[in-house]
Amino acid sequence: MISSLDHDIGMQQCTPTDRHIVIIGNHWQLPWPKKREKVEKAKKRISTFIALFSVLGIFSQNKYNLNFDDFDPEEQKMPTGWFKWGNFENLTGEKIGAENSVGKVISDSNGKFGCITYRIPANYVGDTITLTGKIKYENVKDFVGLLMRIDGRSRNRSLAFKSMQNQKIRGTSDWKEYSIALPYPSNAKTIFVGGILGKKGIAWFDDFKVTIDGKDIQTLQETERLTLDNYNTGELKLSLSKSSSPLDLSNEKNLCNSLNSLIEKVGDKKIVAIGESTHGTSEFYRLREIITKRLVEEKGFNIVVLESPYDDIEILNKDLSSLPLDSLMRKHLFSIYQTHEMKSFLEWYKESRPNYNIKFKGCDDSSWAYYELLKNHLGSVDDKKLGSLLQRLKSNISKTPAKNLKKEYKINASIYNNILAIETYLKSNKEMTKTVEEILSNGKNTYINYINIKNGKPIQSRDEIMAERISFFARNQNNKIIVWAHNAHISNEIIADSEIGIMGRDLKKEFGDGYHSIGLSTLNGSYSFIDQKFINGDHDYTEKLKTTDFTSHKGLYWENVMALNGSSFYTDMSILKKELGTSEIIGPTRLIGYSKESEKDIYYLPIVQDFDSLIFIEETNSTTPIFN
Repeated sequence: MISSLDHDIGMQQCTPTDRHIVIIGNHWQLPWPKKREKVEKAKKRISTFIALFSVLGIFSQNKYNLNFDDFDPEEQKMPTGWFKWGNFENLTGEKIGAENSVGKVISDSNGKFGCITYRIPANYVGDTITLTGKIKYENVKDFVGLLMRIDGRSRNRSLAFKSMQNQKIRGTSDWKEYSIALPYPSNAKTIFVGGILGKKGIAWFDDFKVTIDGKDIQTLQETERLTLDNYNTGELKLSLSKSSSPLDLSNEKNLCNSLNSLIEKVGDKKIVAIGESTHGTSEFYRLREIITKRLVEEKGFNIVVLESPYDDIEILNKDLSSLPLDSLMRKHLFSIYQTHEMKSFLEWYKESRPNYNIKFKGCDDSSWAYYELLKNHLGSVDDKKLGSLLQRLKSNISKTPAKNLKKEYKINASIYNNILAIETYLKSNKEMTKTVEEILSNGKNTYINYINIKNGKPIQSRDEIMAERISFFARNQNNKIIVWAHNAHISNEIIADSEIGIMGRDLKKEFGDGYHSIGLSTLNGSYSFIDQKFINGDHDYTEKLKTTDFTSHKGLYWENVMALNGSSFYTDMSILKKELGTSEIIGPTRLIGYSKESEKDIYYLPIVQDFDSLIFIEETNSTTPIFN
């Protein structure tokens, strides 16, 4: 309970000086002699309240009620600050002693889960956030555990999430302490922690503790978040000017020459990832082709990896010299890539690969043409054992998709085991080639999550698996790699949903300064898109490529700030960071996937730390489709 006296003077302690300033309401006043007596009485009353509250354990330095103790069962349903997630009705606090309360969740036959939840402002910096807490449970049939979710400023989108659901903790147990941890996003706005119960049972939760890099959040110093709205736009514009080089888009030669400083900066890297804020912007493909050509011809890069299915790209490579390019693109490239811009690059690749020993690869899931690809590289198989293993693989692949989810999981787990058996057999007989090893590795990555589900392990995201595929190529010391993927995937940090951006984050973590991300961004113009959102949902790549204009957005966006610096330029983010004295300014930016732009395509990011370099073009055009 806070008295009106505490409110009136803002809980400020006054010292007995004649002219000490105190705060009364929202006004500054001086305690002249006639007022000193009242002030002294107020001080005594505050001291009394503080002493009393300290004895009762109510007045505390803790900012957050993570131990559930601020609870009056006669006045409250749940401890102060705690609220409900899920569809169980019976979430409460419970007194278990004279001075201790806990959170309690009782299952509901009409619901799937209940979570007693607490909200914490994410006014902190660090790398890893950890939640520990004690749990007691009784007759739990499904699962019980801790939960943590971190949200940014974008609507209906979490940056990071973790729960103990996959651990399947069940049955009955007295109090035990548990812990979960997450990478702490630099663009976090809100931290949610909770105790979750699934389906039948009762669970009690107590003594939650949140730490960032091992430091208790209760005593950790808060840091004000820098945003575009509260940062000096003039300073930002000046810093951009000092860290940027203009690009000349007037012709190919001038554009190529204006990229000299970027080429020199990234020429010695192991992996250079070139992004795009939309998959359907013509100028982005033009830039990618120029940068790729120079890195191959001048700096010895020898692999280009596209955000596309691995098996399809391998078959495209096999038939590139014998079949028409248009028909190969139609059959083996996503519709969004079936453009004259992509064709221009593939024509150069087709002509240049003998001279520079360059390879074109995909890093996305391989399932539609996987058996065909593996069989082609193994050739005619006279070995009965190997033939039998291949036949099992072919048989299981032909069974998918199954009619029910449980059966589908079982079949796909069998496919993983088939691939593993083929790999083991070839290695044991010393018949493994580097190419077949690569194909088998990509197959295992495609089906690994069915094994994870079977073994109760966490699901690997698409971004994680793409990172593993690129890492596989990079482990060869002779390879220097160029990646073509969306800005959201190549980012140095996770962008959203505990998934998007993991590819870039993992590659940055593994290769350090050897990984360099180049974001490509625009403000106005048009772009191409397709209606199908789940682009890898089938093997039919005949969706119609459509065109529309960008939506105009109100407010201060990164793209608006960039446009203040010029119509087209390259920015070295390491220099920009030095000029600003920070890399933590958060602001909204537009990242459009394969489909048409929506409000969900606005992300709040610290762009200065998300990319190592940035290329901005104020006005861009949509790609030109081949088949429409």
